[in-house]
Amino acid sequence: MSFKRNARIIVLLAILFSSLGFTGTASAYTCSTYITVQWGDTLSGIARLCGTTTYAIQAANPGLGSWVYAGQVLYIPTGYSYPPVYYPPSSGTYVVQWGDTLGKIAARIGVSYYDILAVNPQIWNPSLIYGGQVINLPAVAPVYHTVLSGETLRIIAGYYGASVYSLQLLNPQLYDPNWIYAGQVIRVR
Repeated sequence: MSFKRNARIIVLLAILFSSLGFTGTASAYTCSTYITVQWGDTLSGIARLCGTTTYAIQAANPGLGSWVYAGQVLYIPTGYSYPPVYYPPSSGTYVVQWGDTLGKIAARIGVSYYDILAVNPQIWNPSLIYGGQVINLPAVAPVYHTVLSGETLRIIAGYYGASVYSLQLLNPQLYDPNWIYAGQVIRVR
């Protein structure tokens, strides 16, 4: 009786251990130009799987450190191809690249630094923009308004669907937003 019992235990353990064996190198994705990081992936594991180096992946993805997270989309360099370069249009949105500053972006599209700040109220510190951040770009042609008697910045902002803050950014010459006068020309876009 004990022989049968021991044989059953051995067979059961053999089945259990064989089911816990290695699964090989199966992956949830194949390497292509862009991949989405899966839970448990590491940068070195992705590099090994795709036949490249961690340094090449980091160079192709500006701002990427040594950690990746699930859901992150990475550009995987192959051969001599380079990641796409985003050239900003004259208005719309722009994806900030590594090394960009608001001043460089403004000079590239022909607007002022303050124009970009005026259409991006989400930017609290203009010195802290990062690669991959999406910002709004202003229209190239500025729009001006001549202040009429009794108008305030709040009233003018309402006319143009802007905020008082954006008008202040567009008009750095206004030291006190409560002190504007009739006949004064201010920029509204």
